[in-house]
Amino acid sequence: MSRQQTLKSLEGLLESFLARVVQRKEDRLGVMEGINRLDDIARQSSRGEDMTDDIGDWFARHNRWLTDSSLKPADVDRITGLLAQFRQQLRAPSESSPAENKIHSEIDRWSETGRKLSPKLILKRAPEARAPQPISDPDTIGLFDKKLTRLTAVFKDTCQGKKHILSVVNDLLESARLQGNKDALILSAFIIYYLKQNGYKVEPYVKKLREAETILAKGALDA
Repeated sequence: MSRQQTLKSLEGLLESFLARVVQRKEDRLGVMEGINRLDDIARQSSRGEDMTDDIGDWFARHNRWLTDSSLKPADVDRITGLLAQFRQQLRAPSESSPAENKIHSEIDRWSETGRKLSPKLILKRAPEARAPQPISDPDTIGLFDKKLTRLTAVFKDTCQGKKHILSVVNDLLESARLQGNKDALILSAFIIYYLKQNGYKVEPYVKKLREAETILAKGALDA
């Protein structure tokens, strides 16, 4: 496996990862836009405007949210609240048109979904008196993206003057063992797994990897 092929493999891994990140962000933006649209409909309805067609169109566009994993519990709570607000503007089912009765039915369906998700939200919530909720979760995707960028730079530096990836692994393992370099440890583990998938005999390197990992773990405990 040449250096160019190895770099190409790492490049493909990064591209695939970034594509998934972009898709996830696009999905999240779609959810936020949908909820904002429902908020607009609820406000217009509260001003006395007939929004029956608009809410029907909203249900048609976002029905898949009831069965996929697009929504977070907080999203469900927000949607349930907005739909309850919209329900107050509707006539009673016995006095409603067929279109309004359909909307009553859809609101009931969404409310049922909200009740099913509520216990999950409660179980995840820590006792407020002892452990206040954090303002926001850490950006784990962003942190991992930065880590991949840093590992790629380490790989390129270590490749300088070498003709085979096994020499790169050796240097990385030595750096992890002697210098306590955690990035070198992670990158060497990735390369060893890559070599294993491509038929290389990696048992000696796995042994060195475990030794380096033990040394780093001991150093962390002693620190």
